[in-house]
Amino acid sequence: MSPKASLRGEIKNRLNKIPKEDFYSEGLKAAILLGKSPIWSQYPSIFIFLSTDTEIDTRPLLMAALSDRKKIFVPKLETGTGFTDSKPAGRISFYSITSPDGPWHVGTFGIREPVSGKPPGTGDFPALILTPGLAFDRGGNRLGRGAGYYDRFFAQLDDEGKQYLAIGLCLDFQIVPLVPAEKNDKKMNGILTGKEFAILK
Repeated sequence: MSPKASLRGEIKNRLNKIPKEDFYSEGLKAAILLGKSPIWSQYPSIFIFLSTDTEIDTRPLLMAALSDRKKIFVPKLETGTGFTDSKPAGRISFYSITSPDGPWHVGTFGIREPVSGKPPGTGDFPALILTPGLAFDRGGNRLGRGAGYYDRFFAQLDDEGKQYLAIGLCLDFQIVPLVPAEKNDKKMNGILTGKEFAILK
């Protein structure tokens, strides 16, 4: 088993044992921490994932962004066929929302996705991108679920010269000493949990 696969299994096992209410309470604490930071007011556009039952709950951050009248974009998986660099083909695209109630539909992996909305334009950058992951380290390395969708999304933004701040959002224990990283793995600019918000050097 590869180091990445081993770490994924370890983190998933721990996430499955966490009480559901803890995901919400930690998400609320994370929203408060980010809201107190000057970073929050610097970015009128927020890209945010719609959390699953085993991820830190993003509803508090979504509600804060709506309350502050920020432009909000959430992801939708555009599936493809075959493989790209040994990973499933496809990409994530982001679409605007104006309500915490969607409307949503259930996507390929059982994740809520927007039914409608507009994609971000040039005027929606610089943006703050709150990024999911199974594990992060303080060097900015991120461990995703293995499909590479977010890495390809960030690579596209970089190719287009879009400016953004990528923040890894997770529970505190998901910050680990070292995440195994490869050449095409996108590094985060910061990490956010219910206990800390840190910009990484």
